[in-house]
Amino acid sequence: MRKVTSLAAAVTLTAACTGVAVVSAAAPASASCSHYRANVDVAGGQLFNASNVNIRSGPHTSCASLGYGQYTHNVDFWCFTNGDKVTANGHTTYTWTYLKDSTTGVSGWVADALLDNLGSNYAC
Repeated sequence: MRKVTSLAAAVTLTAACTGVAVVSAAAPASASCSHYRANVDVAGGQLFNASNVNIRSGPHTSCASLGYGQYTHNVDFWCFTNGDKVTANGHTTYTWTYLKDSTTGVSGWVADALLDNLGSNYAC
């Protein structure tokens, strides 16, 4: 699968409430939170697979959080790009999807491990 990478060593993580564990290294100081994006995907609906999902200004865990996505929020996917490694819900991904949370009006990047079907299928 394009967006899934298995871990070489088993790592056990425990997360409170949501059952989501996010493992990542901080992005290097040179990581940019400004990335090109284009609205090329038509997927939409309730596509967060966790609660309190950070919607960030760029595809890196060091980029500012602009808001939080919830299971019940409707979103529109735009496209995906490479970013920081994130592990959640049994998936490890290096891709992030740019989306608009239609419920709150917040747009930004979300790690694909935190989205149904591992995010957008269209590259930015």
